[in-house]
Amino acid sequence: METERRPANTDVDTTPPAPGDLELVRGFLSLHDHIEGTRDSLPPSHETLTWWLRERGLLGAGEAPAEEDLRWAARVLEALRSRVRENMGGPRDPDSIHALDRAARETELSVDFGARALRPETAGVRGAVGRIVAVAFLAELDGSWSRFKECSSPTCRAVFWDRSKNRSGRWCTMKDCGNRSKVRAYRERERTPA
Repeated sequence: METERRPANTDVDTTPPAPGDLELVRGFLSLHDHIEGTRDSLPPSHETLTWWLRERGLLGAGEAPAEEDLRWAARVLEALRSRVRENMGGPRDPDSIHALDRAARETELSVDFGARALRPETAGVRGAVGRIVAVAFLAELDGSWSRFKECSSPTCRAVFWDRSKNRSGRWCTMKDCGNRSKVRAYRERERTPA
């Protein structure tokens, strides 16, 4: 099976995966595009959202998502990111909570006791994102959601699952964002007269 070509303004996600179904959520939360010629991250384009959903098998290759559904998915993505910022001491955002509650209703999430899961009854982009919302909700219930964090790099939009014992992780990857941050701090110290 031939996979769809990754959009030019995205890169390979090198962030270590989250456990189990949480990886689906982490990958969605980390979606981003780059400002051409820089490492600066932007929210994902509709092209990137579509590509990612297809790559994960959440959207069929022949399905042409409606622009309205992709705008909706982008709003849900930002609402989930707001919930991640709460894990890092940010304020609770009632608008994001309302948006996620509305998304759960719009995807018609239903309980599957046999699988101990929530399942969206809708199809297409909304059904795909409904699956992500369901995993996120269950993660909030079992406490695993609290390990999601945004990368501390000001140019990175990646979200990572903090594996550190004391939950002190700061970067999506030490070899990329963490290393760049340490090099910047070193150079700044070298420039500052003693």
